[in-house]
Amino acid sequence: MEKILKLIETNQLEQAQVMLQERLQKQPEDAGAYFLLGQIFCKKQEWGMAINCFRQALEIAPDYPRAKTQIDMANAILGYFTPDMFNP
Repeated sequence: MEKILKLIETNQLEQAQVMLQERLQKQPEDAGAYFLLGQIFCKKQEWGMAINCFRQALEIAPDYPRAKTQIDMANAILGYFTPDMFNP
């Protein structure tokens, strides 16, 4: 996991994403991996994918407060950038 964190810190997001997806294939109950994958999607501004990953982390570990905070943040960003989507 340390290598993945280093890749994220140095903005090597694609490589980190591949490594996390491989990890999740082997360990599908790894809430931390879903959280980090959500972080990558946030950095790539892929908010829907980020929210999905954070929700998956919460499903596995309901007491994961950082995942809930990130969902709220991503929803706020989506609401700011796409107000017409909610108010046609």
